Amino acid sequence: MPHYKMVEPVKYDRKKHNISFKNAFNGIMLAYKTQPNFRFHALFFTLVILASYLYRVTLTEFLALMVVSSLVFAMEMINTAIEALGDEISGGEFMKMIGVAKDVSAGAVLLSVLFAIGIGLIVFLPRLFVLAGMPGLNP
Repeated sequence: MPHYKMVEPVKYDRKKHNISFKNAFNGIMLAYKTQPNFRFHALFFTLVILASYLYRVTLTEFLALMVVSSLVFAMEMINTAIEALGDEISGGEFMKMIGVAKDVSAGAVLLSVLFAIGIGLIVFLPRLFVLAGMPGLNP
């Protein structure tokens, strides 16, 4: 049976907390500046926000769009982190398991994007059908 050492509570340090937020925002900006796919997702996210306003989506629909959008951004950032770590560890040489990790993390991004597209179609297609003059398909 493993023996676990008691962990003493750590005193809250506002300065360290602020540095954590600074590092997190730096990570977001780093992803935006260095990852073309992240910028592509940001562009589509902006279009989704605009379309949500123009087509007057419901609060529930808007929340669904925000959840899948945040999932896409999070997956893209996790994928970037895994790729960077794998590249650093491998030193530019092919390593089978790092390749597996990179492929799986890229697959996670793709899966989240496909779900986001699906939710977007569910929300916006009926509204586009109405605009195209197809009655009976009101949202």
